[in-house]
Amino acid sequence: MQACGSCGTTFLWPSPSEEQLQRAYAANYYGGGETKFNGGIESLRETFAGFRTKRLAHNLTADAAILDIGCGDGRLLRNFRKAGFKNLHGIELPGPAAERAAKTPEIKLHLGTLASIDLPPASFDLITLVHVYEHLPAPSDTLDRLARLIRPGGRIFLSFPNIKSWQARFSGGHWFHLDPPRHLSLVPPQTVVEHLQAKGCRLLFEHHLCLEQNIYGWIQSALNCGDDRRNFLYERLKRNRSYAPDRGFGSLVLHAGIGGLLLMPALLADCCSALAGSGATVELMFEQTPVH
Repeated sequence: MQACGSCGTTFLWPSPSEEQLQRAYAANYYGGGETKFNGGIESLRETFAGFRTKRLAHNLTADAAILDIGCGDGRLLRNFRKAGFKNLHGIELPGPAAERAAKTPEIKLHLGTLASIDLPPASFDLITLVHVYEHLPAPSDTLDRLARLIRPGGRIFLSFPNIKSWQARFSGGHWFHLDPPRHLSLVPPQTVVEHLQAKGCRLLFEHHLCLEQNIYGWIQSALNCGDDRRNFLYERLKRNRSYAPDRGFGSLVLHAGIGGLLLMPALLADCCSALAGSGATVELMFEQTPVH
C-alpha cells in the first residue's frame, strides 16, 4: 500500500491484474451457500439493514428514485421495497451476488460498473454506496459521477473504511479492512467531504459508530496480528472452506474462542474511537444543493 502525499489516499500498489481480481472475486468471496453467511449472521445483517433503510428513507417520497451502487444481493433495495418504494435501481457486477439480487423482480438491476452503465444525469433522489467505495479503481471519478446523477435536493450516502481511524493505525498491515487485492483505495473521509462540497453537495452528517462493521473489525484485526493467514475466521464465517483448507475444526474453535474474549474490549474500543471521531467505518450523508 502507498499513500498520496496531497490527499492522504492509501492505494494498493502495484495495482492487481485482471486475473488476480477475478480470483479475488471468485464464487467463494460471496459465501458458500445461497446467502453470504449462515442464518444467524444473516439475520443480524438484516436487522442492521433495516435500521439503515429507516434512516435513509427519512423525508423521501414514495416515488423517489433510489440507486444502490454495488447492491450485492439486493438486501438494502429489498428493504426499501418493503417500506413502499418502487423506483429501485441497483448496480452489481455479474456473479453470485447479482444472481441473488435478480430474484427480486422489482429491482431494476444493471449489470456492470457505474462507469460502464449509461444513466441519465440528475435522475436519482438517493444514491447509496455501502462498503463499495474502497473497491473502486478511480474513487474521485466516482464522486464526480455521483454529483452528476443526483437531483437537486437529492442525497448521497457513503459508508466505507476509515484509513485515518484508530483501528487502522493500531492494526497497521494487519487491519481487517485492508483486504488486498479487493480494496484498491482507502480515502480519508475529509478528502471525500471536500471533493463533494466542491461539486455543490452539503454534508448533512458524519457518523463514526458502526456496530455492524467496527466491532468485528477490531476482533479480526487482532487475530490477524498473530496469524499469517489473514481473516481466517471471517472466511470460515462465510463458509469458504477453500481458504486455508489444511486447517481443521480445532483452529476454527480457537479463533472463535479468542474472538469471543475480545468482544467486550472491541465494543469499548469502538465506542471510544467513535466519540473521538475516529471510527473504523465512517458514514457520510450529503445533499445536492438545489439551484435557485
